[in-house]
Amino acid sequence: MSKKTSILIILGIIIVIIGGLIFFYFSSSNKTENITGPTTTSNPFGNNTTNTVSTTTTIHTNNGMPSAGDQKSLAALTQIYRNPTSGSVFFINKDNQNTLRFVDRAVGNIYEYIQNSQSGEVQRITNTTIPKTQEAVWSNLGNNLILRYLDNATDNISSFSAKINISTSSIDTTPGNLSGVFLSSNIKQLVISPKGDRVFGLVDKSDKSGTYGFIENLDGSGKKIIFDSQISYWNIAWPKDNIITFTTKPNYKDSGLLYFFNPQTYSFDRIIGDITGMSTLVNKDASLVAYSYSINNIINLDVYDVKNRINNNLKLPTLSDKCVWGNINSKILYCAIPQNINTDNYPDVWYQGVESFNDNIWKIDTETGDIKLLYMIGSNEVNNIDAFNLVISADDQYIAFMNKNDLSLWLLQIK
Repeated sequence: MSKKTSILIILGIIIVIIGGLIFFYFSSSNKTENITGPTTTSNPFGNNTTNTVSTTTTIHTNNGMPSAGDQKSLAALTQIYRNPTSGSVFFINKDNQNTLRFVDRAVGNIYEYIQNSQSGEVQRITNTTIPKTQEAVWSNLGNNLILRYLDNATDNISSFSAKINISTSSIDTTPGNLSGVFLSSNIKQLVISPKGDRVFGLVDKSDKSGTYGFIENLDGSGKKIIFDSQISYWNIAWPKDNIITFTTKPNYKDSGLLYFFNPQTYSFDRIIGDITGMSTLVNKDASLVAYSYSINNIINLDVYDVKNRINNNLKLPTLSDKCVWGNINSKILYCAIPQNINTDNYPDVWYQGVESFNDNIWKIDTETGDIKLLYMIGSNEVNNIDAFNLVISADDQYIAFMNKNDLSLWLLQIK
């Protein structure tokens, strides 16, 4: 073989190698790599490893339900009232319709929203003026409530136990009025019984050595002191006729305690405790407790089974103040869960208004662990909604809540 022929063969081999490398490079650069992640996880909100917990694109739910990154929705959200409100309640009216009643915070007038098969409408049903009503505590029947406000003349907290008087005639459409009595002054907290016939309230002792609790009828009669404590700072609720819940007021650096108090036997039973920054929400049969707590400047929410004394370890990044238990199924929990959370001293900074959230609404089956996105706030409205004071209809089809940013009232219809 001549030298010239050998050189040509070597050049040919080099050209083939270079051509192959060029083909491989362009083929691989145009290829898309498909990575398939898990569709379910025991903690659908991910694990926090940075200073911000994002629940917008990392949430995956069970059974193929949409993540928060999807634009699909299992509910419809409507602003019912743009002005500040003080509290609301659902009940079924005489025509078997879901009815929502609420109080205008500025003047104390009561409004009613009736959801029917065609459209809902808001109308004022009372014209009794009670300015600057800070809180409205409703009975489950929707006909009685307690309006609470600060008396500017005395600097005392006033609690007016009121009955709604409106005409039942279809011809008379004029607003009704309120009648009632004033309860004791400076009641720190009060709740109405599930049957809607009694009130339990907490008042500071005159010597500031603690708190006493009293029970009485809605008309102010039959008052009786049934509770005495050296602790002054309690949050109370009345989920079941024979159980009033006592939770120490939460603080980001202090351990909290939850007790069940029986107003019939006066027994006081510890349920859970030694949990930092704890706030609680007990379902209507007092079998489950949704409780939030703070750890490493982040909030988490779990559910405690009272009978079996076990936790389900949901670790949802939200507060119990932003949840409500179902009525038809008392094991279903509905929660407003922030899309993003900065690390901070929770829950204090949220109560103080230092931190504010923009939420999504979720449905949690605490028995099966199934978690579904109901509504992604911001998909159809421009408002940032920090939901709290959630109430639910008797058929679990409607949830009303206030926006903590402006105290407006919103209605979520579950499809």
